[in-house]
Amino acid sequence: MDYSEDSHNFYLNEQNKKKRKELEEKYGADYHKVNEETPPEIESQFLDNIKKFEEQWENAETKKVIEILGNPHFKKLEEIKPEELSGEIDKVLEIYNQHQINIDALDEVTEEDFYRFLTEELPQHETTFIQIEGMTTNYIYEEFHPSNKLDAKQSIEDFLLGILNNAKKDFLIRQGGWISKEKLMDSDGTPISLDDFITKSRSLFFGLPSGIKKVEEREINFIDFDFGEKNLVDVDLKLRYKMGHSARGSKPAVAGSNIIEKLFRFRFELERSEYGGFDIVRYELRK
Repeated sequence: MDYSEDSHNFYLNEQNKKKRKELEEKYGADYHKVNEETPPEIESQFLDNIKKFEEQWENAETKKVIEILGNPHFKKLEEIKPEELSGEIDKVLEIYNQHQINIDALDEVTEEDFYRFLTEELPQHETTFIQIEGMTTNYIYEEFHPSNKLDAKQSIEDFLLGILNNAKKDFLIRQGGWISKEKLMDSDGTPISLDDFITKSRSLFFGLPSGIKKVEEREINFIDFDFGEKNLVDVDLKLRYKMGHSARGSKPAVAGSNIIEKLFRFRFELERSEYGGFDIVRYELRK
C-alpha cells in the first residue's frame, strides 16, 4: 500500500466515524462497524443508504402496491388461455421487478392461484412506500397464505436440530413454536412434563454406546403429511456418528471406517400455535 492509498483510507474511515455518530445521535440506533475487514468505500455507501432509508422513513407514505406499480392494467384470469398463463405471470413479475419488488413462493402453488395473488390480492395490499436505488421490497406468497407443510417442516426441523445441538429449554419453547408448553404427551398418549419430554428426546440421540463420540452428519427427510383432526407428519432422521473407539453393538456403515449410521423414523403429532405455525405435542418411533 502506498502512502496516498493509506491517507485516502484514513480519511474515509474518519468520515465514516462521523456518519455513524450522526446516525446514532439522530435516529438512536447503534451503527457500529460490523466487520473490520469491510473496505471504507463499501461502509461509506452502506451508511449513505441507511441515511436515505431513515430520511424516507420519517416522511414515508402508505400506498397500495398497485399505486407503486403505476396502476397498470392486468388481464383477468378468465381472459387468458391456459397455455398462455405462464407467459402472463412472467410479464406481471417483470412489472413488479421494474419497481424493485421481488415475489416468490416457497411451496407449491397453482399458476391460477399465483396469478390471482399477483394481480388481485397483492396489488390491494397497503405498505409503507420507500424507494432507494439498489434496495428491493420482497414478498412471499406464504406470508399471505400460510402453508401447513412449510410450518410443520419448520417446527420439526428446528426441534430436531435444537435437540441435536443440545439447545437450552428456553430456545426450544420460545414464542412461535416447536414444543407445546401445556399439552405434551409421551408416545403412548400419557401426559408428560416439559422437562421430561426434553430429557427423553435428548437421551434418544445421545443414549448410545460409549464409543460414540459425536454426530458427524444429519439428514432430515419428510415422508408424509396428514393434516386434519390430528396433524401427523412422518419424518426420517438419519444420523452419522463418529466413533471415538469401538462401539459395542454397532457396526460401521463402511468397513474399516469410524462412522456408524442410525435411522430414526418419527411420527410427529402437531397442533396449531396461537402465535402461528405448529407446536409439537408428541412423537413416536415408526416401525
